[in-house]
Amino acid sequence: MTTLRGDLDLITSILRETFRTEPFKRDYDAVFERVADIVRRHGLTENPRNLRFRFILCMQEFFDGIPQDQWRIKDPTFVKQSEDFAIARFREWIVEQVT
Repeated sequence: MTTLRGDLDLITSILRETFRTEPFKRDYDAVFERVADIVRRHGLTENPRNLRFRFILCMQEFFDGIPQDQWRIKDPTFVKQSEDFAIARFREWIVEQVT
């Protein structure tokens, strides 16, 4: 039996693996198709492109909270913080939608 927590962990794993891939080699369409398949098991029927857009909004939320002159987009630690923040917010959004 699949649990929401287990599926959220799977989604996190998928997204983290995606970010480890070189940017120009990432297949976001395939990634969010997989995410859509996973959340569908919990009654959340979303188009993969909508999920991708939702994730982008989560990422944007991170950057909105920091003055632009403090963005360190060439700093791997800063980039990792933005990715982790977006993944956490995306997970929260999924939980809100299915509960």
